[in-house]
Amino acid sequence: MTLKVCIFGVSGYTGSKLLNYLDKHSKVEIVGVFGSSNIGVRLREVFPNLSMIPDIEISDFKLFNFDKVDLVFSCLPHGEFQKNIISKLKKGLSIIDLSGDFRIENKPEYEKFYDTKHETYELKSEFTYGLTEIYKDEISNSKKIANPGCYPTSILIPIIPLLKEKIIKGNHIIIDSKSGVSGAGKKLVEQNMFSELQNNFFSYSTNSHKHFPEIKQEVNKFSKDISLTFIPHLLPIFSGIQSNIYIDKENIDVNLVFDFLKSYFANEMFVKVQKDKIVKLSDVQDTNNIVINVFQDIEKKIIVITSSLDNLIKGAAGQAIQNMNLMFGFEESESLI
Repeated sequence: MTLKVCIFGVSGYTGSKLLNYLDKHSKVEIVGVFGSSNIGVRLREVFPNLSMIPDIEISDFKLFNFDKVDLVFSCLPHGEFQKNIISKLKKGLSIIDLSGDFRIENKPEYEKFYDTKHETYELKSEFTYGLTEIYKDEISNSKKIANPGCYPTSILIPIIPLLKEKIIKGNHIIIDSKSGVSGAGKKLVEQNMFSELQNNFFSYSTNSHKHFPEIKQEVNKFSKDISLTFIPHLLPIFSGIQSNIYIDKENIDVNLVFDFLKSYFANEMFVKVQKDKIVKLSDVQDTNNIVINVFQDIEKKIIVITSSLDNLIKGAAGQAIQNMNLMFGFEESESLI
């Protein structure tokens, strides 16, 4: 089986990373790529380093025939796919959307945190939340996937199993996350420019980050009693995320947490669980791995889980490839190792 695939937003950071993995995939043929600023430019001119991509032009999707397409990836900025594109695609087409447009189950929450009206919310029920290692069976049986955000991926993969098994019960969890600047996309924002970030570091969107309702939504599926504090920060690097998750140690043993996570993810090739060892972001950059560390603070009152990944790969394009592989019955690791 050769999967015929199209990509919206191919020239952004996430789109170009996705293209790189699709280029190496033995069972994928890229038949269409869509953009706005690069319409008419040949794909090989934009990505001369990719050897297997077809010699096709970036085109306007409204002029494209989707009859023989199996799957569409959308790497567009939040809001664009739900407003301008999905209603114009043929019904029944498989979709993996890497934006936040179909992640949030509460429409007012989406419109509040994304600051835009959702115009095709009636289609939300068709989408499965694509946190690969947690919802593998659901993804395998779905035709439409809402790919998770990068921060939520780093946070939810380690804590959802603990919530499912009630190892973490009613509690307040503090999440301190730090990300490279590529997570904000290519759109020019002064605070995200390297000239502003050099020798600099700061918190941002402390009361309004788009990923907060996504994290809260998934946590509350397994525990209504958990409250969250989520503080994101920007690092003066291009890619990588480390999330530090602080859990009150009362009634929880650090060895139980480590042993459980180690066992839970024993058969997951992209999840590495370690104890005490601190991971450098350089260990996960350019991989589809998420590395989870478990330890306790000096006074032994807090369990700390650190979770590290590459925001453009495991936090975006790599996880999308995993989801595609599950949806179409390919080896989950195809093109990712």
